[in-house]
Amino acid sequence: MAISAGKLIQILMIQNPVHIRDDSGQPVETWEDGETIRADIRGRSGRELMSAGAEIAQADVRVWVRGKSGKTITAASRLKVQSGPYRGKTLNVIGPPIPDEKGERLEILCKTGAEK
Repeated sequence: MAISAGKLIQILMIQNPVHIRDDSGQPVETWEDGETIRADIRGRSGRELMSAGAEIAQADVRVWVRGKSGKTITAASRLKVQSGPYRGKTLNVIGPPIPDEKGERLEILCKTGAEK
């Protein structure tokens, strides 16, 4: 079943890591803005945990996009949400996009709260 255009109501920007060297020659990872696409973003679960003595809140998020729209998304990517309830959040992709049985849409599992 193709993904309905009516469900793709949030807008997000794909960001991929780029490795460059600073003025002193040290490697630096920056993020390159890529394609802006529409998605269906849904929260799955949330939790709080302790890391290095600080409390961190994280949420698992499931993102659905059209198969062709997500061709530049990898497990190293992150998604910057530009509309909807997650507006302003950065979603860190935690695995490769998973196509449905017909390859018409991709499921992308993400986390919020912990930066890459």
